[in-house]
Amino acid sequence: MTKLDRFISELCPDGVEYKPLNQVAQYSSTRISAKEVSAKNYVGVDNLLSDKGGKGLSGYVPESGMLTRFEPNDILIGNIRPYLKKIWLSDCVGGTNGDVLVVHITVDNLSAEYLYYVLSSDSFFTYATQHSKGGKMPRGSKDANMRYAIPIPPFPIQNEIVRILDNFTELTAELTAELTAELTARHKQYEYYRDFLLTFDNAANTIFTDRQTDRHDG
Repeated sequence: MTKLDRFISELCPDGVEYKPLNQVAQYSSTRISAKEVSAKNYVGVDNLLSDKGGKGLSGYVPESGMLTRFEPNDILIGNIRPYLKKIWLSDCVGGTNGDVLVVHITVDNLSAEYLYYVLSSDSFFTYATQHSKGGKMPRGSKDANMRYAIPIPPFPIQNEIVRILDNFTELTAELTAELTAELTARHKQYEYYRDFLLTFDNAANTIFTDRQTDRHDG
């Protein structure tokens, strides 16, 4: 029996309680001036990365007006084309626009990291996509998202789930980095030999001549 199994058996003998998202969180209702944001802490759908890739630097930052404010541990979700699975767990104060949902936890018995993993699941994004409206640029339903059912086990179970998923995330990142480095090296190797073999200078001709000579001598 794993540690997680033991926790579930001991702490949830009658199962895990589910609640709609709107009973444990709300959309941010606070504002921040555009003058207080930069490329580092302004988040739009353009710099939220697909497939749960977090966020990058913004290529566009508003210069005036008021923006939706987010805080550390808020969860930002791209609401345009939800099937792109754009989501980020905030680690700073910043601002965003109406195309990005800012989910702010309102209860004490819910871990931000745990809720992030729940909302970054394929199940949530499938649900959000099914309730989206529009043609080329479908927009998710803010109301429907708030009705999404969230399992809320006790903290020890939430923390253990986060620990396990963090380990998998870290391992996946390491493997991706290793494979990317190997692929880059192989690509450079390919380019080198391609250019060498297709450049008919003296060096290449010498190699070709030497091989022909070896065949005749044999």
